[in-house]
Amino acid sequence: MRIKQGISEDNAFDVIKWAYQFFNHLMGELDFYGYMLYVSSWEHSFLLLDGNDEIMGVYILGLNQVTSFTDEDEYKDLNGVEGVLLAIDESIRGMGWGNKLKEIPKTLGFDYIWGQQFKDLNNLEDWLKRRVLVATTDQVYVTVENYHN
Repeated sequence: MRIKQGISEDNAFDVIKWAYQFFNHLMGELDFYGYMLYVSSWEHSFLLLDGNDEIMGVYILGLNQVTSFTDEDEYKDLNGVEGVLLAIDESIRGMGWGNKLKEIPKTLGFDYIWGQQFKDLNNLEDWLKRRVLVATTDQVYVTVENYHN
């Protein structure tokens, strides 16, 4: 397995198609594609590839700021990155690859990472191991991990 930074525009649809299998119960395919194309920064995102260059995981990042969800002053002058989507193939879950992908954004020069966790995924507790809850909507929890305390 290897982690590769950057997803080419030509490969973005294949990555979105692969990731959709894990989120198809949350939104329709066209909505998912549209959302991912709108919020993703492909050059900042990461792929987990096997020896045959098949996708085994993905961590898609976006350059949006958490201030659109919270008016807490502590984030207004900071440069954050959004963890838009993290997915790991079921065959390799529990082997630490998701955690390895989560560690990479710390090395990119951002002050914090934030993300939205769909309530229906029931994975908030996993994210609260490294993040704090800063906002809640009808459908999502919004969490932040500060890199510089």
